[in-house]
Amino acid sequence: MSRALVAYVASVTVGGALVLLAALPEFRAVGAVHIGVWILVSLLAESLWISTITGQAMESMASTIDLSLLVLLGFRPAVWIVAIAFALANVFFSRRVWYKAIFNAGQNVLALSAAGITYGVLGGVPLAAHPGAPAAGLGVSLVLPWVAASLVYFVTNTLLVSGAVALSTRRKLLETWRKEYLYYNSLISSAALFFLSPLVVVSYMAVGYYGLIFFFVPLLLIKEASAKYIALEKAKDELISSERLAAKGEMAAEVAHELNNYLAAISGRAQLFLMGAGTMPPERTQESARIIFEQASAMTILTKGLLDFSHKEVRKQPTRLNDVVRRTVEFIAPQNKYERVQFDLDLAKEVPDLDLDPAQIQQVLLNLFSNAADAMTSSKSGLPRVVVRTRVKPGRAEVELTVEDNGPGIPAEAMRRLFEPSFTTKPEGHGFGLSTCYRIVQNHGGKITAQNVAGSGARFTVSLPGKNGI
Repeated sequence: MSRALVAYVASVTVGGALVLLAALPEFRAVGAVHIGVWILVSLLAESLWISTITGQAMESMASTIDLSLLVLLGFRPAVWIVAIAFALANVFFSRRVWYKAIFNAGQNVLALSAAGITYGVLGGVPLAAHPGAPAAGLGVSLVLPWVAASLVYFVTNTLLVSGAVALSTRRKLLETWRKEYLYYNSLISSAALFFLSPLVVVSYMAVGYYGLIFFFVPLLLIKEASAKYIALEKAKDELISSERLAAKGEMAAEVAHELNNYLAAISGRAQLFLMGAGTMPPERTQESARIIFEQASAMTILTKGLLDFSHKEVRKQPTRLNDVVRRTVEFIAPQNKYERVQFDLDLAKEVPDLDLDPAQIQQVLLNLFSNAADAMTSSKSGLPRVVVRTRVKPGRAEVELTVEDNGPGIPAEAMRRLFEPSFTTKPEGHGFGLSTCYRIVQNHGGKITAQNVAGSGARFTVSLPGKNGI
């Protein structure tokens, strides 16, 4: 752990402890029986936890109960119940490392405290203070405080966790927050959990503790739906790795063939050196040395291309898109598949650095180039030609990359299913190439489209967002 992360974890833990210390008198006043039952209810809710989509953080279904406790008892008794339930859940269910456990307990306490203060400032009162009043009678006046408290709870809770993840992974806070919690399915699940809390309150006040039993069924359904969504997203990411592995296998055969050719040339020239040692004219010596150098340089380009393509995890970094295009074309140009293909590069000089994973963008280019080469080989379009363009789109703060060939184009019936997994028009294709391209571009916050160009072939357009606007 870095010093900054240690300091951050310590500050959140100490802050949570101070809140608990201040809240102790009101917690004791609730009564042992009520405390015990609510701890059990909160513990059951804490047991329904799942990891976030990146696996770096976790979400539990406890927010419904946390907010219900805030409205029923007030945030001071609620933070103690939540802290105790969280500690027990860590022992029996999640089994986090000790420092992660105390940090998460601290951030839960701080998030619920922030929500409780917001609730009180806007006129919200603990319903336990009005035992004789019907919930419906107080409900209208508590809508605004409850909504505001729910938003503050979500933002504070997720930001505190994202801060720790950002420090441990050396990412920016807002980028981490967006990836961990601000994707569509997570927001919908959180909203569903928050909207359940008023029903928990009304049910408890009308029926008592028995009314809480019915709310664990929707909690289980929400957890199951979230778990399936995350599993699907992870499977899609694994598809990228599998597709890259298949592409690496295909490229390895091409690269091995080319390396053998280069080694043969180097070996032949080296033998000439040995045979003519001391008698070879200077011009022949220079020629042999030049050929050996050129062949070795070509081998370096091939091996570097494979190394750049080899890592599995996403590594976004400031990247020059034009350089990625040039390196990819240099990498594939010597391969047999592209020996007749003419590459025309029309790369705009004003393209800025973008936050990209160069290897994944290279994978997109390789798939598009491979499809273009296959299409042009099967057609009678004369000299196979691929045009690669980059352009800046200032009005939309994005960069556009296009790959256009002079092949037969895309069949009309295939156009609408082009990016679906397992869909292919090739007899021996596996159908994951373009779906992987779609996923990679989507992971970069961009989009990819395809169209047929009149008088030419197919054109694929990749739109990538600018780093901080262009």
